[in-house]
Amino acid sequence: MKGSHSFKKEHDKYLGYKRFPVNSGNLDIDNLIKATSKNNIQYRLEWILFKDFCDVQEVSEGRFSIIFTAIWIKGRVTSYYGGKLKRKGRMKIILKVLKDSQNINSAFIKEVV
Repeated sequence: MKGSHSFKKEHDKYLGYKRFPVNSGNLDIDNLIKATSKNNIQYRLEWILFKDFCDVQEVSEGRFSIIFTAIWIKGRVTSYYGGKLKRKGRMKIILKVLKDSQNINSAFIKEVV
């Protein structure tokens, strides 16, 4: 099937492209995101800058985290073809901000994942 081969080729280019531009400021988080880069598009983790959210509203606060609702302006990636990402666009999401998250390490990530 010519079409599926073309999609696979484009998808492989996408995966290669997205493996490296991760810069969360935490090497363990970056490595977790990179580890998912071989997954199908809908199952990959992606580092999202705070400026890509709007209408952020706090919902609740617990001992270890704060929960917010927000609108993700760009939305999730739905496909990659011809060297371009296609995204869903604006979508309502839930953000969970971990308290003391600057000290997250690989042991913590293994426990959460």
